[in-house]
Amino acid sequence: MKKYYQIILIGMLMLLAGCGQSIKEKSTAIQPEEVEEVMQQEELRQESQIAEGHKVEIDITKQYQTIESFGTSGAWWSQYVGGWDDPYGNTGRSVREEIASLLFDPEYGIGLSSYRYNIGAGSADSGNGDYSDSNRRAGSFEVEPGVYDWSKDEEAVWFLEEVTRIGVEEVILFCNSPLERLTINGKAHMDQGGSRSNLDPENYSVFANYVFDVAEHFKEKGIPVKFISPINEPQWDWFGGQEGCHYEPREVAKVYKAFLEELELRPDLEGVELSGPESGEWGGRSIEYVSAILNDQVLSRHFTTIDNHSYWSNTQSKIHFKNWMDAHHKDVKIRMSEWCEMVNGSDFTMDSAINLSKTLVEDLTILDAVSWQNWVAIAPGGYRDGLIYVSATNHSFVPLKRLWAYGNYSKFIRPGYKRVDVSGSKEVEGLYPLACTGENNEGKEELVVVLINESNEEKVVNLSSIQKDYKQYSQFETSEERNLQQIRDETLTLQTSFNLAPVSINTLVLSK
Repeated sequence: MKKYYQIILIGMLMLLAGCGQSIKEKSTAIQPEEVEEVMQQEELRQESQIAEGHKVEIDITKQYQTIESFGTSGAWWSQYVGGWDDPYGNTGRSVREEIASLLFDPEYGIGLSSYRYNIGAGSADSGNGDYSDSNRRAGSFEVEPGVYDWSKDEEAVWFLEEVTRIGVEEVILFCNSPLERLTINGKAHMDQGGSRSNLDPENYSVFANYVFDVAEHFKEKGIPVKFISPINEPQWDWFGGQEGCHYEPREVAKVYKAFLEELELRPDLEGVELSGPESGEWGGRSIEYVSAILNDQVLSRHFTTIDNHSYWSNTQSKIHFKNWMDAHHKDVKIRMSEWCEMVNGSDFTMDSAINLSKTLVEDLTILDAVSWQNWVAIAPGGYRDGLIYVSATNHSFVPLKRLWAYGNYSKFIRPGYKRVDVSGSKEVEGLYPLACTGENNEGKEELVVVLINESNEEKVVNLSSIQKDYKQYSQFETSEERNLQQIRDETLTLQTSFNLAPVSINTLVLSK
């Protein structure tokens, strides 16, 4: 634009210079400083026309972590939803295919790119233990030591294969408990009586052998297994309710060493990494558990990432953990591998959707998390956990606002995108801004900005610091009225402002 006005002004000077010879006595030559003054006035005029609203400052040259994935787990639902092969209306798809597409298809659904498959301990086969909900039991492929029936867990395996077919390229195999036959009490959880492990050390390597046999089987079938996670929330006691096993930090290190020794004997699993320790929170004893792995000379050479959960964690605990990691293990990436709101009662509204979004933004901006995982994709209701509520009675389902809110991030911030710097006033900070840049499927660079408006009033923002560098934008809204709906697809100018509806989550996609 500046160049355009320079050309106009030079032309005016040339015209005046030619005329000046005949009316020299009536004119005065325009001086260079006057040209500059006119140009400055024009730039001020343009800036005065920049869109009104809260200014969100974005610096794409200041980059942070590379996003690897957004995902969810198949625990406690895929073993029954994976069998719902009845037709879904007149779509030509089954109910289970429709659900899988909503979760993992990047065009039709929210495009989750990671999936956590639960390798069960066998409580569903034996019936042992204290489980108030039978769906929290999990089976095992083992029928006797070293002998497997790969037709078991058929429904959950169908879902694993379906998400791979859709395009998921990151699968994590995780265990809540070792096999029942390996535990001290013969159950997949501990009996009451204090914090102690239910796995005898002499069975560490046997446990590893089983898990890697399962991993090799799935790899042979084309499943993109990238991580093995044998331990889940080791600080809790796990006296019942679900499969689980307590470990002290020193025991965690020994279990992982046994797994690493076995992994190194399996060339077919080259490229597969161990993940953990899957502590349940960022505060508490989380640093003890992470230290047990990263301060061990053998394990530290293998672990490029650590995985933890965001339950019961406030902002300060995340800041403290991140500062500790930066001081002691700066090159190790952080993955947030499990979270849900942990609140009783069903919720179909934007309330839990906004809580999910705020937690996600906090984990990506404070912890620099490269991956973020919602706990369960599907739930029967009665809790703020799943992204979709289902009824086992008639195989019906309801996509929740949480699903679409998650999609405001997962559908547009794709693996390989880099988080970039966002700043602004206190009002802007209250919009929980997140910005990432990367190349879309067409190889074109784009900027994705997600903003949360949790107030009951409309907000107006502008991205004036960056708008001049992009030509087109689209806006997608999740609110009480809309489910990740595209509400704008327009040319982008300096005069463009972005309206954020009350109680909404908005994704702006700016393209060149």
